[in-house]
Amino acid sequence: MICEKWEEEKTVESPIIRLSCHDDEVDMVETFYTYMIAADTPVMDIAFHFDSVCTDVRMFSSFLLKELEEIIQIWNESAKDPRIEYVAIMWRADYLLQKNGNPALMFVENFNRLAKEMDLPEGLFTVAIFKAVANNKEFIPWIKHAVHTSILPGVKFLLSDTYSQPFFQSLELKSPPVMHTIRLNLDMPKAMEQVAAMGDPLDPATAYRQVFMKMINAMGAAKEDDAEKWGKECISLATENLKRDPYWITQLVVVYTALANDKIRFKKKKTTLEYANKAVETATASKLYFENEVSDILMAQTLMFRATIFFVQDNWLESLNDYTASFQLYKQRGNLALAIEASRMAAKSAIKMSQNSKAVKILIEGLYLGRNMDKEAARGCTYPGLLEVLLQTNHSAFISMEEIDKTARDVYGDDWVTIVNNWKKVPDKALLNQQVLEATE
Repeated sequence: MICEKWEEEKTVESPIIRLSCHDDEVDMVETFYTYMIAADTPVMDIAFHFDSVCTDVRMFSSFLLKELEEIIQIWNESAKDPRIEYVAIMWRADYLLQKNGNPALMFVENFNRLAKEMDLPEGLFTVAIFKAVANNKEFIPWIKHAVHTSILPGVKFLLSDTYSQPFFQSLELKSPPVMHTIRLNLDMPKAMEQVAAMGDPLDPATAYRQVFMKMINAMGAAKEDDAEKWGKECISLATENLKRDPYWITQLVVVYTALANDKIRFKKKKTTLEYANKAVETATASKLYFENEVSDILMAQTLMFRATIFFVQDNWLESLNDYTASFQLYKQRGNLALAIEASRMAAKSAIKMSQNSKAVKILIEGLYLGRNMDKEAARGCTYPGLLEVLLQTNHSAFISMEEIDKTARDVYGDDWVTIVNNWKKVPDKALLNQQVLEATE
């Protein structure tokens, strides 16, 4: 449907095209972007994806051009799908085109040169897709500068936002219009139910998928009774099919967890816990069906989930027990990121009960797991949060500050204290600029 709308409306005179969608359609828009560059797509326009975030209006064009050079290098040097007719692109960025104080001019003129090199037939476009610009305030002045340049008729800039956050709507109101909006209304709940029904009617999984999507859609629409109705039907189907295939037990865990999550929204504490207990009981029973890691993974996930419910409900003892058990399981299976988070939350539960020694001991176990992680993984998980909790405890009887310092330095370097102190904060502009620069080098 998006493809059809694109083909119908892409020939408008406006150089910018916006896809405006519902919140639950964002993933489908992302999929459309990928579909545009697929080998078997009916879209014959030549599209380029740009992932740079505009944190500095003056530098953004340079970041985009670095991305573009890399894309073209990959095209020119990589092995091609046999369905693709290969023609080398003889183009390199000219970084000397920055002039007249217009920060977008360098990218626009380079992209215009690329469009001329592509020399597409009339009615086809060279498309720049800005994937990472929604809710990016610095991008607005950049794109306004861009439309004051001479964007060729064979070039389109494509971006998207949502009806709930119409970030680029102000551009549409300009006169003459610089942006054309393609408005989407895909009815994703209905679409997903239709997709779920597209299977062998004799396959029990087909009937289950249909009911499962009805449950998910009911949850999305906040229809509590319908969600529970379809959830119970999912449980009935999964239980019946469990006799034929043990992997149906994983679906039981999924449904019980989903129902518990849904009850949280309606503040049904007792029912939430009942479904969480069912998920744990089912995961425990999975040991009868599996001799591999599946049962351990299910146990760890369900215990972690129930522990969070206990924690929110101020049942510190039970949350400590569940977090500790899930920590051991995640550690055994090598899932260090989740093991660290379980360690952190187990310690917080212990601290709530004034059990400092228990908190410190499990935090130390989590601390040492960080030695086995690379820096990128350690930055992406809650390891700084674990360090934050550890530093707030009376830890000197169990581990010295020197040992903590040495371990943290091995993971993060000399500025580990700053990372710990700011791990919950949004990075400032200078840090974001540096991260973008590093990503494009």
